Amino acid sequence: MPRLTLIYPCIGRFPGDRYVRSWQMQPLAMAVLAGLTPPAWEVRFFDDRLEEIDYDAATDLVGISIETFTARRGYQIAAEYRKRGVPVVLGGYHATFCPEEALEHADAVCVGEAEAIWSQILADASAGKVAGRYEAGRDQTLSGIRPDRRIFASKPYFSLALVETGRGCAFRCNFCSISAFHQATYRRRPITEIIEELRQLQERYVFFVDDNMIGDTQNARELFRALQPLGIKWVSQASVNVAYDEELLRLMVDSGCIGLLIGFESLDSDNLAAMGKRVNQIEQYRHALVRLRTSGIAIYGTFVFGYPHDTPALYAETVKFAREERLFLAAFNHVIPFPGTPLYQEVVDQGRQRYPRWWLSEDYRFGQVPFHPQELGAGEVEEHCFAARKAFYSGASILQRSLDVRANCANLAKISGFFGLNLLLQREVAQKRGIPLGVRVEREDE
Repeated sequence: MPRLTLIYPCIGRFPGDRYVRSWQMQPLAMAVLAGLTPPAWEVRFFDDRLEEIDYDAATDLVGISIETFTARRGYQIAAEYRKRGVPVVLGGYHATFCPEEALEHADAVCVGEAEAIWSQILADASAGKVAGRYEAGRDQTLSGIRPDRRIFASKPYFSLALVETGRGCAFRCNFCSISAFHQATYRRRPITEIIEELRQLQERYVFFVDDNMIGDTQNARELFRALQPLGIKWVSQASVNVAYDEELLRLMVDSGCIGLLIGFESLDSDNLAAMGKRVNQIEQYRHALVRLRTSGIAIYGTFVFGYPHDTPALYAETVKFAREERLFLAAFNHVIPFPGTPLYQEVVDQGRQRYPRWWLSEDYRFGQVPFHPQELGAGEVEEHCFAARKAFYSGASILQRSLDVRANCANLAKISGFFGLNLLLQREVAQKRGIPLGVRVEREDE
């Protein structure tokens, strides 16, 4: 029986350091790969965020999924297996955007979605000839996806099941690798298959990982109606315009929605125009949030900085807005130029990189701005984002936001979730800062 080892790499850490807890959710993509693998293969899975990798365990093929932040660590892991003569295939967003770079560290690269080409990769591996670039077409359907979650057994993930109902996003935000990967398209899985998958879950709560749950509003209506008999509680991501469609919002709540991540991105209209997110109307933000909170939906609001019209006052205004609107959670992050995105190409063309291929740099640390912003300095942007997080997750802010009883603390489960997650993120404000990419043998002078 041929043996396959699947690996999900961490961003990086020093040996012996605990990994960031809020980053330890089930990696759904690995379960999808396991589900695509024929029963003739023996599958083993290592989550590098949670456990030591046994490099000497017998295996015939290693598959590693990498994002840009995990690319350096993924390459380190690949090198360990290749030293032992084991072929490695790399896939994921970063491998798709940087296939030539990935091929420097692996025997083969999966470019695009694995569903169309995984069987060929495994067949070539069985024949001892897996090599080169395997490229998926862009016209495949999303039917027949059946994640094999048995690979998650006994691993200490959050008790939250990740489920996919669709892929992509029709918006063209210039910083978004998801929009670039899917070329601003959105596709849905068959609703019957989604319902079947949900019926088999053990977890009480579900995170629908779609980047925009309402990317196809008509299909979303049908899905929400189909979810109602299941009685599940779920969270997902959606664009702010969900608040303006009364029927859609009602169906969403009736289907079990208790929380949404919404990318507000900025309180400056010129910044929204610069990032290509004109769909967001700042003057409607507060009205939308009133409607969402009144419906009992807790909101995780995200904001990005590093654009030309950022000022110190805008950071303070954004934190004030997030506290006044009593957001359940919020992220205040500087924008990252990921390869494959229009923003990355713009930064390269204008010579504003601080590091060539920052994701491979020995000097880059998580939390740093890897380019030169046009208005504030890179260090200023970093400090303002850090200060914004500290202010939002301060004790006074947590208590203030807990007073939104309907959305944030309507029952014991929500109260527990609200305080548990806010206190966790409060601790991690400093913990996340300065993490090196990849695993370092010893600490370096900062």
